[in-house]
Amino acid sequence: MVRLACELDLRLLGIGTEALLWIATGPGSLEAIGHELSRHPQVRFAAATTGTANLLVAVAAEDLGGLYTFLTRTVGSIDDTRSLEVTRILSTVKRTGRIRPPDA
Repeated sequence: MVRLACELDLRLLGIGTEALLWIATGPGSLEAIGHELSRHPQVRFAAATTGTANLLVAVAAEDLGGLYTFLTRTVGSIDDTRSLEVTRILSTVKRTGRIRPPDA
């Protein structure tokens, strides 16, 4: 199988804010919550993990207001979300195997 990947500057799509969400759910809810979030258009990546958070979700939003709305309305409405830690991505230096030049 051949899989093509394309790197695109998200600012060209109007996306100015990215964040990683570290979510702790009940073990019985992990798969359902992961699938539910993975279907949302703002979610770029979702995976089950180990540690204090058992779900890692990468989110892209237009701005901080869009991220706030995603957190409060989308994540906030999910039952059995026991804790949430948000890590905002400030700068990306590598995606999909390609190192980005500093001024890109």
